[in-house]
Amino acid sequence: MIKIGLWNEKTEIEFFTQAKDFATPDQLFYKTPDGRYYAYWPKGYKEDKTTLQSRNSLIGNFTEKWSVDLLQQFAKKQNLFAVQGIVCEEIGLTKQSPADVAICKTKDVIQKAENIVMLFEVKMSVVWNWELKKEGKMDLLEWTTTKSY
Repeated sequence: MIKIGLWNEKTEIEFFTQAKDFATPDQLFYKTPDGRYYAYWPKGYKEDKTTLQSRNSLIGNFTEKWSVDLLQQFAKKQNLFAVQGIVCEEIGLTKQSPADVAICKTKDVIQKAENIVMLFEVKMSVVWNWELKKEGKMDLLEWTTTKSY
């Protein structure tokens, strides 16, 4: 049986390490005019700021899968399944707006209402403020938490 721990710094390192295979530093980090990359704008940052939307969907998918993995052992003990992104038209869960995570009687993504036991809305993000080192080259990762958040 796989043991899943709670969300921690190691989990966030895993996210950023996996993300380097399909995302650029500019999709994952805020870049300061002097070329530094941060997960969040440092506290007291005075320059113009933008809001990253690309990271939201990337971390959203990662945290939903992480939540499914966390809930899977509980579900199995109840002869149920933790499923990401279920659709159930009967209750308004569409392909455009599926449930983040659900505990169901079947492992199908398309569900009938009577097979849904629980629904979860996953609202998570990166917790610690990470700085990408090595001039933003994703193949040369060196992660350090900053105290400026």
